Amino acid sequence: MTRHCTYCGKPFEPRPQVPDQAYCSAPACQRARKRQWQQAKLQSDPDYRINQRAAQQAWSQRNQDYWRSYRDARPDYAQINREQQRLRDQGRNVDLAKMDACDLPSGLYRITRHPAFPRENNGSWVVEITPICVTCPCKMDVSREDVIDTPAVCP
Repeated sequence: MTRHCTYCGKPFEPRPQVPDQAYCSAPACQRARKRQWQQAKLQSDPDYRINQRAAQQAWSQRNQDYWRSYRDARPDYAQINREQQRLRDQGRNVDLAKMDACDLPSGLYRITRHPAFPRENNGSWVVEITPICVTCPCKMDVSREDVIDTPAVCP
């Protein structure tokens, strides 16, 4: 009885030991069969998903320089990847925050919406960032509503 492969569509003779065989024995078709099985297993089995994640993390720990050396050995790949990432970023239509863009020193700050700039369409806010002095008693509990809503800041 001849069947058609689920992946490539070519006819094949299923093995008698596997009566429900849906993929032929070509390497590409077997890779597709394994990929389909793994995706279904990841969706349905939380233990398998946890074990796969742990195995990937262990591999990453053992091979920390893998991607750096891969990109160094293939500069054309790295350049194409940069260009593709720029296109993906443009498609998001979102400004990406840079971690080093702000020159504020680390410390405690109060962030409040600036009253001169109304909130437009539930979008971005224009905020005022005000440093709070180190000796300020309200520094002890900045999560309290009465402290957050008070406009006064220590001199």
